[in-house]
Amino acid sequence: MSGDLSGKTVLITGGNVGLGRAVALELARKKAEVVIAGRSKDSCETTVKDITALTKNDKVGYFPLDLASFQSISDFVKDFSACYSKLDILVNNAGVWSPPFDSTEDNIETTIGINYLGHFYLTKLLGEYLIKSRARVVVLSSDTHKGGNITPDLLDLHGDTPLLLKPLENRTFKSDWLQYARSNRARIYFARELTLRHPEITSVVVNPGAVKTSLGRNLCCLKCFGLLFSPLMKTPERGAEGVMYCCTSDLSKESGMYFSDCKPVELPEGSVDSKIQTQLWDVTDQLCNKLTNKRN
Repeated sequence: MSGDLSGKTVLITGGNVGLGRAVALELARKKAEVVIAGRSKDSCETTVKDITALTKNDKVGYFPLDLASFQSISDFVKDFSACYSKLDILVNNAGVWSPPFDSTEDNIETTIGINYLGHFYLTKLLGEYLIKSRARVVVLSSDTHKGGNITPDLLDLHGDTPLLLKPLENRTFKSDWLQYARSNRARIYFARELTLRHPEITSVVVNPGAVKTSLGRNLCCLKCFGLLFSPLMKTPERGAEGVMYCCTSDLSKESGMYFSDCKPVELPEGSVDSKIQTQLWDVTDQLCNKLTNKRN
């Protein structure tokens, strides 16, 4: 895949703000047909207008998407399918940390529900397009995954839902951080397992580094941290460089790898468990099917 993305259709979640907006802008500059998925209609419309004006690329659009809602994800895919016949690159970018609400409308813990489960379901529903196009899936994660160990007991079913995905009874800063770290570990497992189950798809994980975004806007301590360490953090434009590298470079021989600073890096020993990886995919897929059937 070359730096010129003419003729390529790219979908990016959370492409209306922060790092996602910076990536969407660079994709448009490289002449891709860019589809932004975001929760805020006003923000998406403004971003599309701005990017179109800056790049003179009139093939930038958006559809509403709330990753905390299986119904919204399903509606989004229907909207996408009505307008596009292919998908060449999917960038699973959107994420939250310590959101103000405890659970999604499907009664899933919010952080891991949006960061991991919502993207899993979105990718699952787009699977036909991804396989047909021999597409690329770029999954964002972070080094917080090192503290997000997923143990077998977290995948045991409590009713229809694995413990990992159930809402927390008593939320604290520590529990919110742990869920965020686990969501990033789960995203790594997802990208690696996607490569194994669908080798026709190139799937990679990218760590953009510490970027100045609104990710921790709901935590006062993170706002203070951001102000204190702001000079050491990357701008969204700098953070987008690693994501763009994974979108445009030939990575056919590096599918399943974890990228940081535009190069593949080995994950720490013991941070990846192939059995947990497979089990996580299986229980997640089963849950997606159950939640879909409940809505039908």
